[in-house]
Amino acid sequence: MHRSLFTRLSAFLRTCLVWDRPFTRWVFIVATPLVLQELVGASLHIIDGLMVSSLGNAAYAAVTQANRFTFLFQLVSFGAASGGAIFMSQYWGAKDIPRMRHAMGISLIVVTLLSALFTAAALFFPDTIIAWFLPAGESRRIATTYLSTVAPSYLLLGVSTVYAMCMKAGEKTYIPLIAGVVSILVNTVLNYVFIFGHLGSPAMGAYGAAIATNIAAGVQLAINLAFAYGKRLPAGATFRQMICGDRGFLRRYARMVTPVIFNEGLWALGVTMYGVYYGSMGDVAVAATGVCSTVDNLVWVFIFGTMHATAIIVGKTLGAGRKEEAYLYAKRMIAGAMVAGLVLGAILLAIRMPLLSLFSGLSAEVLRKANTILFFGAISMWFRAFNCINVVGVLRSGGDTVFSLLLDAGSMWVIGVPLCALATFVFHLPVEYVYLCTFAEDIVKIAIGVPHFIGRKWLNNMTEKKGEPILENH
Repeated sequence: MHRSLFTRLSAFLRTCLVWDRPFTRWVFIVATPLVLQELVGASLHIIDGLMVSSLGNAAYAAVTQANRFTFLFQLVSFGAASGGAIFMSQYWGAKDIPRMRHAMGISLIVVTLLSALFTAAALFFPDTIIAWFLPAGESRRIATTYLSTVAPSYLLLGVSTVYAMCMKAGEKTYIPLIAGVVSILVNTVLNYVFIFGHLGSPAMGAYGAAIATNIAAGVQLAINLAFAYGKRLPAGATFRQMICGDRGFLRRYARMVTPVIFNEGLWALGVTMYGVYYGSMGDVAVAATGVCSTVDNLVWVFIFGTMHATAIIVGKTLGAGRKEEAYLYAKRMIAGAMVAGLVLGAILLAIRMPLLSLFSGLSAEVLRKANTILFFGAISMWFRAFNCINVVGVLRSGGDTVFSLLLDAGSMWVIGVPLCALATFVFHLPVEYVYLCTFAEDIVKIAIGVPHFIGRKWLNNMTEKKGEPILENH
């Protein structure tokens, strides 16, 4: 009996960890530009953080908390765009370019409306928004100015996200990478000029960082558009090609994508609530968690890149009608991400002190708390990697968006948010232990997510719907 169990376990591990050459090559081609794009983005946060941290605790806390609202926008717009990418990837696998463009068109309308709402809120009610995150004082004043200034970037980034998502679904992952690299170079140079006052510019501090973000967002959008239309990619659709008059398709799209938008929105609101808790503890707590977020994102680039690659690979395979292969590929991507989580966690443990030493403008107390938080993050990375790949890369790409919503946002709001509220306002724990409480939701996610993944109910081919034929390319 024990030998039989061992044999089955060995066979299961082989299917997960032993990759054939064609699959390995496919993953490498798809994932490498995505990982590099994530690395470039994380590097931007590191550079931004280092520049702003040199202005002191108040400025760093201000930008960190103002970016909580930006983070909320990014997650909501990502939800709308990635929800549409579920269809884009599967129709790409089915070689149905017109439907792929219809999905992109709907995503573009939804994301543009959401971007306009967030832009208006940040422009006209910045102080009301920042009041949720910071008490009255210098950091709140800086944050209010920063938020109202950075608001125009939301519309630019929202539209750019949809075009980038369509190109990724069509396996042109190198294009968003190019746009991201150029954008970050522009942002970095302009940060140096505007924050500190070089090349004839006045020193504008955090306000200068917001201006640089707006310009960089415009550059990123321009590059994505140039490639999409210049190379005549599926993303380079005309307005007429994006419009879909099929009500059946629109209903299916809404039914599938709406849970993703709510998922990302509720999850982002939950993370925002964590930011509110940290803000109630003062600038030291905010700065410590801000530093950790910056460093953590740098280490997580491989996991995030793998997450996007998983959605493309599993979605395309399902769209081509190969469900067993999709399940096998999903197992391999999850296993690879968990192994990577163990390795990256060990690396973070080893390098966290040298990384923190770069933030020399922050106080010793901030860096001490950040060191403890990074330790907690490192030892938990492997099971958080499972949840990341399973929820966003696998379940969503299979169209299991309602369960993803309940698992992801549900565990956060039922477990994580209340537990951290108790830790903050009842037990008055230090910020590092409040941060530790956030991992309770991940334990619940993995306990529920594993059997659901094995049950295979998430394997849905959305190109097989009756009454919706594959359209001829035009």
